[in-house]
Amino acid sequence: MATTPNIRPLTPSDWQRYKSIRLRSLENSPDAFGSTFERELTLTDEEWQARVNPALREGLALPLIVEFDGNAVGLACGVIHRADVSVAHVYQMWISPEMRGKGIAKALLAQIKTWAVNMNCKCITLGVTTNNHAAVSLYKSFGFVATGDVEELRAGSALRSQTMVFELTDSYQH
Repeated sequence: MATTPNIRPLTPSDWQRYKSIRLRSLENSPDAFGSTFERELTLTDEEWQARVNPALREGLALPLIVEFDGNAVGLACGVIHRADVSVAHVYQMWISPEMRGKGIAKALLAQIKTWAVNMNCKCITLGVTTNNHAAVSLYKSFGFVATGDVEELRAGSALRSQTMVFELTDSYQH
């Protein structure tokens, strides 16, 4: 039995495991994401497969899964869009409620940071729902800074999202 969570990149053969935890994250934390459980439930198997297959993606990606005692308990994805390869983005960050507060989210961010540095990015960005105080606090403690205007999380939503940025140019020695 594992005593610490294992963080590893998702591979194309993991697509069903990815689908399961992604849907669980959307169902458990519907106010944390721009997408919805209902929307992603309609995705085809091919669309799920493309999300974890680098050959089928637009841009570069580091999809990560956290496993503990054989169970998927966390998820995050680093993405570099071809339109601006100097910026890495964090998407789909989620830790199951029973595993929160154990440093897993910071470990995911650290892996994405290392990847982004190795890809010569200048910064990492993410969006966070403004009323998710635990997430905002986590990102601030990691070194992210709020930037830009607060926007709707989704079209027509009362929830608001804030972009946060972590500058890599000052963090190479950390």
